[in-house]
Amino acid sequence: MNRYVLSLLLPLILAVPTILTAETLDPQEIIDRVIAAAGGEAFGKLGVVKLEVSQEETRNDGTSTKSTYTVFVDTTNLGNQRIEYPGNVVVARSGSGGWSTDKGVLDERPQTPKMARMTLNQAIFPLLLPYSLEMEGVWLKEVRELTIEGRKAWVFAIPVAKGFFAAPVLTTTWYLVVDQEDYSILWLEFLPPVEYRDVSPEGIRYRILKQKDLDGATVAEQMLLIGINPQGQESGHVRVTKIGSSVIPWDATLFLNPKQLEALEED
Repeated sequence: MNRYVLSLLLPLILAVPTILTAETLDPQEIIDRVIAAAGGEAFGKLGVVKLEVSQEETRNDGTSTKSTYTVFVDTTNLGNQRIEYPGNVVVARSGSGGWSTDKGVLDERPQTPKMARMTLNQAIFPLLLPYSLEMEGVWLKEVRELTIEGRKAWVFAIPVAKGFFAAPVLTTTWYLVVDQEDYSILWLEFLPPVEYRDVSPEGIRYRILKQKDLDGATVAEQMLLIGINPQGQESGHVRVTKIGSSVIPWDATLFLNPKQLEALEED
């Protein structure tokens, strides 16, 4: 069976008792092994990682776009995140305190802290796999075993609660497929909730194409996004993401709200 079709049917496959093992599997225990195999201990010691992201996307109608942005993440505390977009737009958070500036002007609308956190989660979650599986708000509901094209795999169900991603269409159950032999991630995907399929019928699959070693931690260097429809057919929507990663010195100003920073400087 075609891998794309099979993975689209994961919700149905997971419900078939004949493919399950008698052993009770602990999702967190297996994910801990996946993260350890990627160099999780080394990743946690990196400090601030800078990701220079460039994307080239082709949609179903044939139109193409290019985009770039820069991500900063504190690997010792994944709640410290920052994205810098072209045009001097910054979205960042320090723990639960999300904020945003446009050309240096702080956005003080009441909804900004929440929207900033959700925007950051949406961008960073796929880029930092598998380490992002330890982000606050990521819940591993269950894991099952199945064989895909002769390869034994674990399939994790990751229900995403409202308030984790900015886009409502992403608020659904995601599926992570991991090779049992080497703990590598085969793909991460979702289908949109039923109530959104009339206006947004397309789901997404992420695949890691290239990786690199960053001081002992394995990080993604190139990723592929593929559009998938509810019938299990691959669409013409693709996005290639290239990621240049480096470790930079710690700088609290990257993540602190400018008002907090101002107060600290005054003190």
